[in-house]
Amino acid sequence: MRTKLGGLLVLGVGSLVWSCGSEDSTPTADDGFAGGVGEVGGGAAIGSGGAIGSGGAIGSGGAIGSGGAIGSGGAIGSGGAIGSGGAIGSGGDQSSGGAIGSGGDQSSGGAIGSGGSIGSGGDFASGGVISSGGAIGSGGAIGSGGDQSSGGDQSSGGDQGVGGDQGVGGDQGSGGDQGSGGDQGVGGDQGTGGDQGVGGDQGTGGGGIGGSVGILGPCDIYEDAGVPCVAAYSMVRVLYSTYSGPLYQVRRGGDPLGSGGVTTDIGQVDGYGDGAAQDAACGGESCTVSILYDQSGQGNDLHVAPAGCYEDGSANFPDYESDATGRQLTVAGHSVYALKTHEREGYRNNDPTNFPRDSDPQGIYMVADGTYSGSACCWDFGNASQDNCYGRTGIMSALMLGDGYWGSGAGSAPWFMADFEGGVWAGGSGDSGANNPSLPSSRHDFAFGILKNTPSNYAIRVGRAVSGSGGLTTAYDGATPKQLLLNGAIILGIGGDNSNHSWGTFYEGVVTAGRPDDATDDAVLANVQAAGYQ
Repeated sequence: MRTKLGGLLVLGVGSLVWSCGSEDSTPTADDGFAGGVGEVGGGAAIGSGGAIGSGGAIGSGGAIGSGGAIGSGGAIGSGGAIGSGGAIGSGGDQSSGGAIGSGGDQSSGGAIGSGGSIGSGGDFASGGVISSGGAIGSGGAIGSGGDQSSGGDQSSGGDQGVGGDQGVGGDQGSGGDQGSGGDQGVGGDQGTGGDQGVGGDQGTGGGGIGGSVGILGPCDIYEDAGVPCVAAYSMVRVLYSTYSGPLYQVRRGGDPLGSGGVTTDIGQVDGYGDGAAQDAACGGESCTVSILYDQSGQGNDLHVAPAGCYEDGSANFPDYESDATGRQLTVAGHSVYALKTHEREGYRNNDPTNFPRDSDPQGIYMVADGTYSGSACCWDFGNASQDNCYGRTGIMSALMLGDGYWGSGAGSAPWFMADFEGGVWAGGSGDSGANNPSLPSSRHDFAFGILKNTPSNYAIRVGRAVSGSGGLTTAYDGATPKQLLLNGAIILGIGGDNSNHSWGTFYEGVVTAGRPDDATDDAVLANVQAAGYQ
């Protein structure tokens, strides 16, 4: 999309026809407007964040080596040394009492995390001691009854995954919070104990990573309807009941263009973003959002966007990561953060997996702040070009929130509209600058918008994400301005050619493989409204 600066339309030479959408006809009575408003009405395995002994030894809380090394990794003792009930070797030599593998192989008792994911048994450093399942020493401390094999076999006195999850002698954070018992700068700086991504995913620094929460989300609804999520993002909450990874990653210090500093993955507490983990990771210093993790299971994570081809002094330069502390809010009693972007800030993935391309149908929904929006190009979320450039109308299908110099709706801006490239449509199949009186204003704190399409048809539906605020309004459902042949990249906060002069706040959103029906839309809105936005 093209960019508007200081109230002026900035165009490259020879691009007038493209940016103004003049390939399209003047609006007529046949433009296809509906003409009316229809009211439809956590654990992570110990070691996932840093291999035991490599990512910043978990053993900083107390090396297992003090009771008898279980292996070499460094001690399970971060929660409380296994020897605390009677050091492995005090009740009986580790080999005489039974090697840790003979009393019950560490994985035979239950893979670390199988006894109850951190986050289900209790949050990783906050939700409650993971030892509530039964601390390793509560079922019978290893060696507390006497010889390791007589006082309580490692698998009988308290199975290493049944009596309590590995590390459950105390909350993973009680022997030393993953950020304090081996504080990322104390137990072993994340950069010294193991380089980020080498010693292990920093994801264990945040709560509730590694165990799914089992709470029904929008992606469960889409999956049941046969139109699965292929991209799903939120810093606020979990969108898919089977998702067990981090929600996003923050960068403390470093270059906001996307390098350096110390990065930390932020997980969830009871299905909501772990704001306290972000606070600990940022420590009052400059902190940016470095990754938005894809919750769909496709691995389509979003990183800061590269430069685009449109030379306007901004779009043709790489974007900046957004301030991680820009928008803090409380949802369902949980302190969480959302992605608040400014000009020249955006995120992209040019090579996603199993994402709609060519004639594939797709669906998009987004929850955003309708009281904080721009009037230039383009605050989009959805499907765009893979080369960071513009092209013919129809290579994109992205949901835009804003007040552009294209289409418009009823009342005051902003409006949810469709960016198909070469124009942004408020509805209809004619000129992109046409007004659609059936498109309500989305000037709400938590605005909800849907764009769904086949190659020749699209629909815009809007509502509010707040409980008790009613259902969806279908603003348009009809022909596309051109046949859609999607390129298949994912963008957030920018246009297809990296036009980055607008801004907004993103709470959550997904892209589906397939066009959902209206009943599915309604069910997703109900799920969002029940999440606790207020």
